[in-house]
Amino acid sequence: MLSRSVTAGISYEYTDEIFKNPSTVLIHSRTVVEKNDFVSTGLLSYAEGDILEIEIPEYKVFELGDSVKLTVYSAGGIFTFQSTVVAKDEGSLIVINPPQNRQRFVEKRSNPRIEVSEKGTIHKLTRQDTKEKQTLNKAVGLTVQNISVSGLGFTVRDEFDLGHDSIVDAELDLGFSFPCVCEVIRREKIEGGYYYGAQYVQLASDKAISLRAYVLKKQVEAHFSKKNLEMIKRTFK
Repeated sequence: MLSRSVTAGISYEYTDEIFKNPSTVLIHSRTVVEKNDFVSTGLLSYAEGDILEIEIPEYKVFELGDSVKLTVYSAGGIFTFQSTVVAKDEGSLIVINPPQNRQRFVEKRSNPRIEVSEKGTIHKLTRQDTKEKQTLNKAVGLTVQNISVSGLGFTVRDEFDLGHDSIVDAELDLGFSFPCVCEVIRREKIEGGYYYGAQYVQLASDKAISLRAYVLKKQVEAHFSKKNLEMIKRTFK
């Protein structure tokens, strides 16, 4: 189960080094988790995108939404930052990995994209060369392949080519209505249609909050799904 995400602050101690891979620095690090008057120590076992997992015996003491202070004793130094418990599993907590924390490491994307399969429609199209917005007579269906808080990748069928420099007004179904305006920055011909990479150019603040919660939820679900699959593989070896 996932709680509402909360912005987390961060501070660092002992090191100014920038690391290439969070896994090599943080994984298997002793981690102290504090809330109110309770302190417990666990092992940081996962660090990808917006989430961290800490294996901790007293996980039942923590509740979803709890504000916690983490102190990670890693090979690269001591990292101390505030976070929030967003999910729990047997023997572990999932907490937010703050953006400031991720900036300590070299990452290909400032905002991690997650693989999804969601539907949506395009209602309006603006060509960059003419700057004229065209309302489509019939909405064009799309499938979202991946998404982040800064952009998305989607596919459309062969009969409709957006071009590589278009701005689209779309509405996505993410379990809630998500209208957005996106600029196409990548176009690729694929079997049966086209794949587009796009970045948001207009996003209402309330929709941005909903999108961040959606992306975080999907990251947690993907992590738990992978853990369960690995457990099944080990069981039947």
